[in-house]
Amino acid sequence: MCGIAGGIGKNLKSYLNSHLYLLNKRGPDSSGIIEKENGLILGATRLAMTDPHPRSDQPMQDLVSQNIITFNGEIYNFLKIKEKLRSAGKKFNTESDTEVALLALTWFGINAVKDFEGMFAFGFYSKNENCLYLARDYLGKKPLYYAHGNDFFIYSSQINLIKGFLRKLTLDKKSLSTYLSFGYLMAPETMYEEIKSVQPGEIIKINLNLKSDFFRFRFTPNALTHPKHMSIRDSLSSATFERVNGHKNVAISLSGGIDSTIVAMETKSLGVNCKAFTLKWEDSDKSRYNEDFKSATLIAKSLNMDLIVIDGPKTYELNDKLTNYLMAMGEPNSNPTGISMLSLYSAISKDNIRLALTGDGADEVFAGYERYNKIKKLQNFPTLLNKELYSKLLATNLKNKINSKYLLPFLSASDLSFWSYFQQLANNEYLRHFFPDYCFKVGDPIEDEFYQRLTKTNSKVAQTILNDLRIWLTMESNNKLDKISMNFSVEARSPFQSENVIGLGIEMMKKVNYKILNKGILTQEYPELLGLNVNKQKLGFISPLGHWLRNNTSLIQESCIYLKRHFDFDKKELERLSRTAILGDYKNFRFMWNLIVLAEWHRLDNQGVL
Repeated sequence: MCGIAGGIGKNLKSYLNSHLYLLNKRGPDSSGIIEKENGLILGATRLAMTDPHPRSDQPMQDLVSQNIITFNGEIYNFLKIKEKLRSAGKKFNTESDTEVALLALTWFGINAVKDFEGMFAFGFYSKNENCLYLARDYLGKKPLYYAHGNDFFIYSSQINLIKGFLRKLTLDKKSLSTYLSFGYLMAPETMYEEIKSVQPGEIIKINLNLKSDFFRFRFTPNALTHPKHMSIRDSLSSATFERVNGHKNVAISLSGGIDSTIVAMETKSLGVNCKAFTLKWEDSDKSRYNEDFKSATLIAKSLNMDLIVIDGPKTYELNDKLTNYLMAMGEPNSNPTGISMLSLYSAISKDNIRLALTGDGADEVFAGYERYNKIKKLQNFPTLLNKELYSKLLATNLKNKINSKYLLPFLSASDLSFWSYFQQLANNEYLRHFFPDYCFKVGDPIEDEFYQRLTKTNSKVAQTILNDLRIWLTMESNNKLDKISMNFSVEARSPFQSENVIGLGIEMMKKVNYKILNKGILTQEYPELLGLNVNKQKLGFISPLGHWLRNNTSLIQESCIYLKRHFDFDKKELERLSRTAILGDYKNFRFMWNLIVLAEWHRLDNQGVL
């Protein structure tokens, strides 16, 4: 894995030379910069995972074509692509997947990215075209940001490297609205108007004369739409093998649920030296927060696997942990599981393990979330509303008491307003009152080959799965997982996010018309789960948020005071929210945490430490 950066413009070379160290956590093993005669600068830091020798350091240049790549990620099927290149007469100097990516893009063209199975973000310089390509994997497992002006273009794995190069930054009210609504951001927007994110499954072509517009186009991995014909179990076995092959020590993020247990079983069967890591909350006031720990203990014992139990953050540590979390993220994200993950990956790193496997992605394919059961019950309601009419009716909510949940069944599930209902931390009417400049507007689904495949059914569950995969998993879950794990120079890989596994999983869900929920297809494939004390309730390293807030009333008060000073939020509502912990108003705890995270992010950003 790596941190990548580059671009073109006055003073960019000296800037990257003095600031490339910002990417050192992503790549602690080596770093390098290449300058081309046209003024293009390419830089990278490396976390050596495949072919850990200097010959595979980056940036990597093909001596024949003079093309260059900065590559962050892992292509799991690179040996297959390598054989295809060898058949075309191409020779190799390394054993790395980076060289395979470089030569595939050079000789097969940018569409070769459709054959890449894995996680990646890259900058690829084509000398013949005098252009730079940026691309990001379909599920957004690796981040990539950029900014441009009339006389410069810059890209990087981390937003802070770009921030330092720009002279002026403006808070993006659209992104602030998105954050208030969902607790995370949605590509291509960031918290700054001047900085954008490459979208998952997007390729951007930049002509290096900087005088023409960017060309943007989307791609769909071939393995996603045309998976290999095999069982889900065989596909997961193959995906796990691909992700651990060549590594002697592996950590398993074991939450005690179905997903992580399957990953542990598959890894153990490969004979790999692996340790399971789980979290325990010593000072929580609710026993349910330790159900994952109890299940993980029993599962590890059954699998004869070493288990490392990590103490979750204590209440008195919350302020410092929140600061560290936001330093790792670089942007606001209020999912409280992020604080838990910080402790988890810190412990994995201290155990000198560089590779961790997780169960992320199973819920979004095999319908593991509780909301899918609710959505299934809405299947037979006729579609009577469109987005515009639905919005107008909701706007009258305060006058005639129409509740959005009574309107929801009559809205098409293909409309992202339907999906938003199950995701928003606060509804639009409340947020317009809370923030006068609230301007978030849910866009339209991204139509591609995979989208067409999912939408050939009228299942509301299928439509929700699509949006969970393309929005929640990419924009929130994968973004958070990568930034926290890489903050400790640990690479997190998720077998359930194999393109082949997802493609097969969707085929299986279609065959049963999306009526088998709660990961029932997985339990059919792995009947032995019944004897492993698996926790079927979806928890996954949740954090004791209510306990934290009830015992940190000063943090709530200070955050509300800060927000009154720096944001145009409704002051009376902030005053009411500041009493949530004192009044035991648990219904507002999640939104209050959303505001606390925003206040701390803004404070750190203003101090220039993000």
